[in-house]
Amino acid sequence: MKLRWLGHSCFELTLDNGKVLVTDPYDPSVGYPPLKARADAALSSHGHHDHNYFDALEGDPVIVNTEGTHEVCGARITGVPAFHDDARGGKRGANLIFVIEADGLKIAHLGDLGHLPETEAQKAALKDLDVLLIPIGGFFTIDTPAAVQIIHNCKPRCAIAMHFANDWCHFPISDESEFVRLTGAKRLPKAIEITRDSPSGCCVMTY
Repeated sequence: MKLRWLGHSCFELTLDNGKVLVTDPYDPSVGYPPLKARADAALSSHGHHDHNYFDALEGDPVIVNTEGTHEVCGARITGVPAFHDDARGGKRGANLIFVIEADGLKIAHLGDLGHLPETEAQKAALKDLDVLLIPIGGFFTIDTPAAVQIIHNCKPRCAIAMHFANDWCHFPISDESEFVRLTGAKRLPKAIEITRDSPSGCCVMTY
């Protein structure tokens, strides 16, 4: 499987069968250059503008934005209910954790998770992960210390930071510096190939 970070919480996953999954496409207001990607399936963790801008996607993707298990493009995608805040959705509403199983790999995308995993379903979703795509910026999501705690608890082979401030995104969220300091995260290019033999540890992809 090939994984490419397109910015913010948006990743492109190209499966071995050639099908392309895109997570949480963002609109132009986020600050990154305009998003353009071809997708066979588009995953949206919640209905906010920086996570559901399907107009940026070429093709006629299957939209996956509900809880439960979906068999799409040769992948098994499970949406696990969670919240966008620490008030059970009272501040910002609901959020989905997506677990993607394909090509012998298990990948979790936490969307805009705003709390530590609390239900058995949420905890089970984060077991035996090859890759964890985790927000670190705080304010709208968990912050870096909470992200580090989740990584410590679920022990993914690889954890990749997302949803943080940088030269393009000027949301009132933190950058990746604390995450790198606390985890020793490696800097990776924006596109990598993932296999069962890929290097482990925490990572920040360069845009």
